[in-house]
Amino acid sequence: MAELIDSVARVNHQVLGPIINDVTQFHSHAILTISMHDYLEHLAKYVCLENDLLLAMLVYIDHITCVQNHQPAFAPSPFNIHHMALAAIVVAHKFNSDIFFNNARYSK
Repeated sequence: MAELIDSVARVNHQVLGPIINDVTQFHSHAILTISMHDYLEHLAKYVCLENDLLLAMLVYIDHITCVQNHQPAFAPSPFNIHHMALAAIVVAHKFNSDIFFNNARYSK
């Protein structure tokens, strides 16, 4: 799953890279050096990443990707995919779980 997310971000960056001039709150100043697999493993130390949560995360990222036709700045890219994944995990965890953490816990 992490490889799928990384490959979508890479392809979007190659295809839409020159088109995207706007930055959003999800964009970082530089491409993070941590892979999505390692990032998810790091998050798993603090948050229970169950299969339903990861599937919901993919659905949320897919919905964000659908917006890219109208707002290319929202296309997942290496500059924003980690932030998009974290936001999708927080929303999915709060929506799907009876018990969820406060935002400070997710920011670790």
